[in-house]
Formats: sequence, C-alpha cells, structure tokens
Amino acid sequence: MLIGEIAKKTGFTTDTIRWYEKIGLIQLDKKTRGKNNYRVYDQKVLERLVAIRQMKSLGFTLRETEDLLLLEDIDDVNCETVSPIIDSKIEFINQKIAELKMIKKKLEDAKSSCQGDCSEVIYN
Repeated sequence: MLIGEIAKKTGFTTDTIRWYEKIGLIQLDKKTRGKNNYRVYDQKVLERLVAIRQMKSLGFTLRETEDLLLLEDIDDVNCETVSPIIDSKIEFINQKIAELKMIKKKLEDAKSSCQGDCSEVIYN
C-alpha cells in the first residue's frame, strides 16, 4: 500500500504516518520501496497503525502508546504488564474528572450569582 491508501484505511494523515515513522512508532524495511522510490506499507504496518489509533482513542499519550507497542514488540503483552499502565490511565482520568467537576461547579456558582454586569464573575 502506498501512504495515501494506508492513510485512508487508518484515518491518519500522511504527515502523521511519516511522523510516526520518523519517531520509530512504525518501521519500514528499507527494501520496501517501489520502483519509483515510494514507500510501500505492508499489512503489519497497517495493523500497527490501527493499534495506535485504538490507543489514541482510549486517551493514551504518544509516550504511553510507545510503551505499549514496546511490550508488543518484545512479546510481553499480558495482564501483568498491561494492567499497571491501564491503572495509571484510569487514575489520570479520575483526576481529570474531579478537576472538571470542580470547574463546572465554579462556573455554575458564578452564573447563579451573576446580576447585571457579569464581568466581575469572569474576570475575578
């Protein structure tokens, strides 16, 4: 597959795919160039990009994704190795939820106390 085709299949832009290759998230065999010197992506790269897309949709950062892919690369994906990473992500999400609830409460309080010119609610 050429980059345009793999981009359509994964939903990533061609620039993102090139970036992932540059930082090492995906690797191409140096021999995988067409006669015109275009990169040719195989099924393995497609599957890896789909996995990256899934991790991204679950809120994993690029660094966390890299760590998870490394476990896959060394064939060490199991509950014992993945659970701490997931637990850490869940804790981060719980913290974010708490922060967002606090912000929501402050905004609701500000709105309910607003009378006339509400600039002091927003700017103070």
